[in-house]
Amino acid sequence: MDSSPPKDSLSDALRQWRVRPALNPHFRPAVWQRIAQRSRESWAGYVQAHRVSWSIATVVVIGAAGWTGHAAARAKIAADRDAMVVAYLVGLDPRVQAKLQQ
Repeated sequence: MDSSPPKDSLSDALRQWRVRPALNPHFRPAVWQRIAQRSRESWAGYVQAHRVSWSIATVVVIGAAGWTGHAAARAKIAADRDAMVVAYLVGLDPRVQAKLQQ
């Protein structure tokens, strides 16, 4: 039995293949030029260029604040209602107060 793998010309070609891209001498200055252009952009220009994502973020924040406020208001209303019910029952029958203190 021959345990050596068969010779595959494709495997040999891939093993020897190397990519050597040509160097661009203007790459680094072009990057710094784009950075300089972005740094001169005003805040209003940035927001206008990204208005869709800022609009979505604003809607999400306002929605979360509204939901949180609504939940807090419902909890406060429930607590106030319970306090009023207890006060009413104590006013009707002082024995209720004795049961509540136990």
